[in-house]
Amino acid sequence: MLSEKKQTQIEDTNFAHDIERKSSPSVTSTLDGAAQADSADNKLRAIGEQDPYYVHDLIWTAEEEKQLVRIFDLKILSWIGVMFFFLQLDRGNMSNALTDNLMVDIGVDLNTITLGTAIFVLFFCFFEIPSNMIIRRVGPHRWIPLLMVLWGLATATQMFIKDRVSYFITRALVGTFEAGYIPGIAIYLTTYYKREEMALRLSIFWSTLAIASSCAGILSYFILHMRGIAGLEGWKWLFLIEGVATVFVGILSFFILPEGPTATRGYLRFAGYLTERQELIAITRLIRDDPSKADPSKKVVPKADIWRAVRSPRIWPHILIGFFGLLPSVPLQGFAPLILKMLGFSALKTNLMAIPGYLLSLIIMSAVSYSSDRFKERAFHGAFATVYYACCVAGLALLPLGTNKINLYICLIFSMGGSTCWHPVNAAWIAGNTAPVGKRTIALAMYIMSVNLTAIVGTSVFRAEDAPRFIKGMWVLFGSLIITISLFIFQRYYLIYINKKRARTTKDWTTDDWKHYNKTTKDVGDERLDFVYYY
Repeated sequence: MLSEKKQTQIEDTNFAHDIERKSSPSVTSTLDGAAQADSADNKLRAIGEQDPYYVHDLIWTAEEEKQLVRIFDLKILSWIGVMFFFLQLDRGNMSNALTDNLMVDIGVDLNTITLGTAIFVLFFCFFEIPSNMIIRRVGPHRWIPLLMVLWGLATATQMFIKDRVSYFITRALVGTFEAGYIPGIAIYLTTYYKREEMALRLSIFWSTLAIASSCAGILSYFILHMRGIAGLEGWKWLFLIEGVATVFVGILSFFILPEGPTATRGYLRFAGYLTERQELIAITRLIRDDPSKADPSKKVVPKADIWRAVRSPRIWPHILIGFFGLLPSVPLQGFAPLILKMLGFSALKTNLMAIPGYLLSLIIMSAVSYSSDRFKERAFHGAFATVYYACCVAGLALLPLGTNKINLYICLIFSMGGSTCWHPVNAAWIAGNTAPVGKRTIALAMYIMSVNLTAIVGTSVFRAEDAPRFIKGMWVLFGSLIITISLFIFQRYYLIYINKKRARTTKDWTTDDWKHYNKTTKDVGDERLDFVYYY
């Protein structure tokens, strides 16, 4: 229920519409003055809005908006980062466990490990879209913590792996329960942040991947030294400790994650994060930026939205960018400790030696994402970041065979630094250019599926006969990055073409023409003629 004060404020705007709302393009508000509402509200008044927290004539200062975003960063984004930290620990601990003779202990070879990775990915991808459809119905604040508890338990059960079959079963369980988490978080963040704020926030979110990977090396170094305590191997302690810690954080998340900006009170959130005015600003600014967010109802994603996402020619370039662009990160990061071990470094120290690569990745990714949001540009940022990555991979392939291992190590670190540097930019690009919410949910799920499918292909790029330099594999990865650069450029000019085509179609339309279009069109979300794409 709204407070009496807030209800009166909203009713005084005299815009409680009963008209069924249709999606329209993103509308960017100014930060202060009467112009703040005009450009957005001219369209919103015509099509109506459903959210009771939206106020047509509400204005606010730049400082108020900055303070609001800081609250979201400190209260929401920071905890999401903690959650993702444990996801990455659980996802990456298998590569750390391999350095502790896991294969010997359970009697399997590298081909079995590779097949287990494929099983993980297949189950992950199979449950990705169903999981995200449930999120829309149940709510991210409930579903995501539940998933976290379940995959934490699945991670801990890996300590009971004894043979090939039990290894496959546990990998399938971890893949099943981790599905839906990342796109679910991306959708959840769009309920707090505007389109132009998303790339940096997703970068901060994914930066915990680099932090977790770095900490994983340190943690695994000490935990794997517990081999023999209570008669357990070091890798068993690794799965048990990290799995139990994940369950604990998942349980806390039930009481920390709010349903949305207007529901931050209660549980471990105590008196809440926002004042009543801040709640109104939070919702109003989002709807002015993207009117498709005005519908707060919980419902299963419509089948029509699923097909719109699958058939959209504007989504598939992003999917292919995710696949070809992140393909190199699988062998380079996943096998980095193993590569270093093959080059002659001690087994346990290899986990520590990979840390600089993860930290460099964090720095480059944050810089690219900040610049992308700052200049409101996506394609060239993604393309130039990929050029850096491609140069590093080519360097690994071109170094002479007699090069000492220190030079190879340095080049490997720089390559790892570029491995995910454009990833948040592409994800934010998809989220900002896809509407309505149901279609956006499926599009992000498709994107994360494409990213994870690289694990199946990526693990077969480095062949045993090509070890330890894997020169042939490096050239395959270089080719994949050239395709990625081409896709970034193509997508930019494709979206420019669509924007210009729509502008030509509607340039002479009057207010009556727009009203007629709103009443008769079957176009929804980003398919509407007044939706303008970011590029």
